[in-house]
Amino acid sequence: MFRIAVLLLCSLIAAALLGAPAAAGIADVPRGGTVFVGEQGLNITATGIVPGGQIARFGSGGNVQTDAPSDMVVISDPASFYVVPGTFASATGAWYTWPGRELAFIVKDPTLQVRVINTRTGREPGTNVVSGDPLGFRIETNLYAIAQRPGVSGAPVTIHVRDPTGAEFTSLVGPEGTTVSLVDIPVNTSVHETGPVWDTDTKHYRAGTYEVWADCNANRIRDNYDEVGKTTTHSRAESVQVGESQGPSITGAATPKPTASATVSATTAPAETVTGGTAATTPTGTGTANLTGMPTGPVTTAVLPTTTQSPGFGTLSIALLALAGLGLLLFRRG
Repeated sequence: MFRIAVLLLCSLIAAALLGAPAAAGIADVPRGGTVFVGEQGLNITATGIVPGGQIARFGSGGNVQTDAPSDMVVISDPASFYVVPGTFASATGAWYTWPGRELAFIVKDPTLQVRVINTRTGREPGTNVVSGDPLGFRIETNLYAIAQRPGVSGAPVTIHVRDPTGAEFTSLVGPEGTTVSLVDIPVNTSVHETGPVWDTDTKHYRAGTYEVWADCNANRIRDNYDEVGKTTTHSRAESVQVGESQGPSITGAATPKPTASATVSATTAPAETVTGGTAATTPTGTGTANLTGMPTGPVTTAVLPTTTQSPGFGTLSIALLALAGLGLLLFRRG
């Protein structure tokens, strides 16, 4: 009796498993769903397209039910569909089954951007960050539409942070001292805020410049379509300057160098460096100066020769010569 009960239970479990629908995944696209240029291995069978079937696109403003298609594509395997960049990057928009003329899916060109946010102020911090301020990230993307697929919580976006030594972090120490992962953050809105995930206190992170960027490789989209501003932000990385005393300074690009600087060295006073201004004190002695944008060379002081004379020497000489001449004249007359 026991064996019969066990066999009956196993049969029920097997029947339930066989009868249950397959779990939906990030590659499963519903009818009328959104797909992105570069995605690969998509399952679009829910659209009703069969192997060898066709999809059609119609011109802007055209009548789908009566007009001839402007583009047509043959789908060899709807269970593994590739949104080929060479075909679809210039042909975004609605695609329909052919000849059924029913909406199959919508093709979009992906967009992706990341910003560093001071969560204390709610704004991009610029140069006004105090060491220890909590930082977070703002992800702006249209890839959030992937969340509309059954069972998908959001488009997986990964944020990268590279420190001054070249080491890359995909997790950070947050304000509460906990480690926060930045890998495959599920993004389901066009603007996604991570909240405070980065404690900028230099007891956690060395001083220097950090780079911040984001990417998404859902269904190998970045592998196939590695474009800045679309699937990655790498070459537009945010620059984060972490200092010992002033704290982090965050900008969208490298900090510009000063337009002028001067370095002065002296023999009788210590050398000092002046950036964007003049020295508070002027060194004494001789030395060299180097000012950006001006000729360089030694500072030379011309010294003229001088002669020392006794006061009245010239007048006395003239008087003596005059007396000598007078005496000679009198002597001749006598």
